[in-house]
Amino acid sequence: MDEDKIAQIRLFNRYYTSVIGLLDRHYLNSDFSLTETRIMFELYHKAEGLTASELIGLLHLDKGYLSRMLQMFEKKKLVEKKRSAYDGRSFHLYLSPLGVETFSKINAAAEHLTIQMLDPLSKTEADELVAHMNAIRQILGKSNAQNT
Repeated sequence: MDEDKIAQIRLFNRYYTSVIGLLDRHYLNSDFSLTETRIMFELYHKAEGLTASELIGLLHLDKGYLSRMLQMFEKKKLVEKKRSAYDGRSFHLYLSPLGVETFSKINAAAEHLTIQMLDPLSKTEADELVAHMNAIRQILGKSNAQNT
């Protein structure tokens, strides 16, 4: 692989992770890491709930790491567990009302950050940026599909 391409991709990655605050210990000045916030995102968007195994597969997380996060969520009363009707050994996880409220605040902060990022751009520049981001997702999506 071309060393310059590798260097350019790594440069972009460092730039973008800094722009969106991924290097901060707590995502968007919340009490949660990016990974914890992403788990809340997934639970928020699944009305039928998710099992821990589904979260592991979806987010490629270590089982022990996820377990510790879910225990913390339970302790803070952010998630609720309901035994699966199909498999009595597994539980479906849901955000509690407090979890929904907590995630909604973080989600609003993420939207605000995105608005701040786009505000200085013209409509043409914003459209171009979004088109390039979609192109990156499509190209890497093809690459990931070929590797599985």
